[in-house]
Amino acid sequence: QTFVFADPVSQKLLALAQSVAQAEVTALLTGPTGAGKEVLARILHEASPRRGGPVVGLNCAAMPESMIEDMLFGHEKGAFTGALRDHQGLFEQACGGTLFLDEIGEMPVRLQAKLLRVLQERQLTRLGGQQMISVDFRLVAATNRDLKAAIDAREFREDLYFRISTFASRLPRLAERPLDILPLAQLMLQMHGASRHPWIITPQAQAQLLAHDWPGNVRQLVNTCRRLTVSAPGRELKVADIPTDLGGSTTATSLQEEWSRQLTSWADKRLAEGGLPLLEEALPEFERTLIRCALRKTEGGRQEAAKLLGWGRNTLTRKLKELDMDDE
Repeated sequence: QTFVFADPVSQKLLALAQSVAQAEVTALLTGPTGAGKEVLARILHEASPRRGGPVVGLNCAAMPESMIEDMLFGHEKGAFTGALRDHQGLFEQACGGTLFLDEIGEMPVRLQAKLLRVLQERQLTRLGGQQMISVDFRLVAATNRDLKAAIDAREFREDLYFRISTFASRLPRLAERPLDILPLAQLMLQMHGASRHPWIITPQAQAQLLAHDWPGNVRQLVNTCRRLTVSAPGRELKVADIPTDLGGSTTATSLQEEWSRQLTSWADKRLAEGGLPLLEEALPEFERTLIRCALRKTEGGRQEAAKLLGWGRNTLTRKLKELDMDDE
């Protein structure tokens, strides 16, 4: 796997990660979706004494609680219908190496308690089993959520937060490390292009790439470059070759403009009707409008809408219930 750390911000982050990798401590990586948290987790592993061991990962937002528990702890034969043989969970599979838990902020509270126990005791029991099994792994966790706010909302355990954040590092948005953009684009064009001849990015195209906010961060830039290797003629990237939507990602600006228009319309109507004050209605209406816009932009996909809003899936689900929007 190839990494790009050209910007001084990225270089400082890389040097810190390589230094921390030598210590047997848990790591918490925070930052927006697509910023490269999984890449940094891989670096922490490869720069550590555990580099010869396995790296296994799980996205805690991608599956229901029962499946997450089975994936992590494993099960014994006959533990439940369909358990036809013993199964090692990821805790065991990661022995001697690194376990990467992505979107840990979405892990259900009950499983957070079980994770904390494993981290403290370094032992576990498989589902349906009785025997204690010793495990030896390094945990690297990642989230795009504000875990301190989640603690205040009682959605994340404070004791687990302190246990996993021995080394805590925030990955900035791609727009905050602009010197990474062009080297990364050049590398991705080269990697995904059919020919080995080098790509040329014209000065005007470079300026266009640098001027974009990249709300989808590194992931959006990588996907854009893959698209360009197919759609751009020849091996010279010009401004005309760059799509106006830059990979189809919805920018924060367009979303803000839409809900701003809708809220203005609502406010004008309510003010005309009278019956002030309206402040008690304004905040819930603001949240409903923002959620509806995000769901429309993602064609009803709740996971994608939550990411667009900067929330976790659980937060969006809770908000939908609070605002009587479940049917939407």
